[in-house]
Amino acid sequence: MIPAFFSPRSAPAWMACLLVFLFALPLASPARADGTGLEAQATRFWQTVSAKPADRPALLALHFSAGVRERNGDADLLETFAMLAEALGPELASLSPSAVIKGAEGDELHYTLANGQRVSLMLVLSADDPPKIERFGVRPLPPEVAAVAPAALPAAIASHLEAEFKAGRFTGTVLVGRGDDTLYAGAFGLADRRSGRPNTLDTPFNLGSINKMFTGIAIAQLQAAGKLDWTDTVGRHLPDFPNAQIRDRVTLHQLLTHTSGVGSYWNQAHTDRRHELDSQQEFLETFVDQPLLFEPGQGMEYSNGGPVILGLVIEAISGKNYYDYVRDAIYRPAGMTHADHYRRDDAAAGFALGYLMGEDGAWRDNTDELSARGSAAGGGYASARDLQAFARAMADGRLLSQAQWEVLWKAHAPQGRGMDYGYLFSSGTVAGQRWVGHNGGAPGISAEFRYYPADDLVIVVLANQDNASMAVGEWLNALVLTSLAGTPPPPSKD
Repeated sequence: MIPAFFSPRSAPAWMACLLVFLFALPLASPARADGTGLEAQATRFWQTVSAKPADRPALLALHFSAGVRERNGDADLLETFAMLAEALGPELASLSPSAVIKGAEGDELHYTLANGQRVSLMLVLSADDPPKIERFGVRPLPPEVAAVAPAALPAAIASHLEAEFKAGRFTGTVLVGRGDDTLYAGAFGLADRRSGRPNTLDTPFNLGSINKMFTGIAIAQLQAAGKLDWTDTVGRHLPDFPNAQIRDRVTLHQLLTHTSGVGSYWNQAHTDRRHELDSQQEFLETFVDQPLLFEPGQGMEYSNGGPVILGLVIEAISGKNYYDYVRDAIYRPAGMTHADHYRRDDAAAGFALGYLMGEDGAWRDNTDELSARGSAAGGGYASARDLQAFARAMADGRLLSQAQWEVLWKAHAPQGRGMDYGYLFSSGTVAGQRWVGHNGGAPGISAEFRYYPADDLVIVVLANQDNASMAVGEWLNALVLTSLAGTPPPPSKD
């Protein structure tokens, strides 16, 4: 079983600060090494992650228990390591922890990377002699930032982002809004490196899995209209669904919370057909014959297949194509004028091309990596200003009532350590403030959206460069929340 919130190639190495590589198994009482031994095991973990791809299989066999390998499979573990290496950089083998935290679920080591990004590694060791890595988790930690006066926030943000851009770590757009006010907005780098077209605040960026939120909203709108119930099975709305296990046993609630056992479409069938995939039905065909990963409701694994099925439910109930429904019922009412599920060959759309670095160290655009169009699981586009408009629509009830929003944001699938998942929404806390939102990514795609309901605060980071939004987003959220602490939110317009 792949770790919760992780799906190879479907998301960046972090899911809105919720991506936790914790492998689900009952907590036993595994033998633990002392602090020195734990740190040695952590070093072996990072050495495995940062090793050359050809060297990783031998290190996996040497340092990881038979149990973790049997539960998850070597291929998925190796892909997890590759994603971590890509996201966190080349210095991992020499990391030293700044702190070791003892906990009931396992021991946690904290690290600070060269770019100031902080991460936690949680390890549970096996009862082998010598012990091996039985379970592990990696999660981002809030950066250690000093608060600035609210009036100084725009200059502090601009200075940091300019430094990240000049260092080659960020191209894209950033927006911070509170109520109707824009506290900061900036664009960096090029949307098209060949033509020299710049990124702007109105440039649509591929959102990756941020689009899952809009699929969740569409389902909530249909529920509010009395056309479905959260506990409905798939078969109630798709009676001819070709997989009987999913049709008869999986509920909408489970699809919305990644607890259905439905996997993802990142497979050979998707790879072979990706340039022609242009509908929810075509995406479904790439994975519908796969067996469930676990009994419905008995586990949790981040899924791109689940939202595709929800997209088909939306089409069956509304009578509209999924793309048209989201455009007509969400994007346009929210004032998201540049948002849409653009086709990969739509030259007139003006979206930012994504860029990823090849093995030769050169940047190339990600056009070949994309399907013909995104799915209900992700791959639509929106600009920074579009997502600010979306936050305003959340605040003023244009799309759903406040009670309905709270149903989407509720911790239907608690993850522990202040990290939760609702109905295709992530949630967490920064500086004691609850946020809701999502992030997304794939090759050349990296995006973060967080909304803080109590503060009516939105923070958007959209990047057209591999893994570029994570460190910027973590730093930005920490700075803004710390600096605005104690300042009253904008007056309610109710």
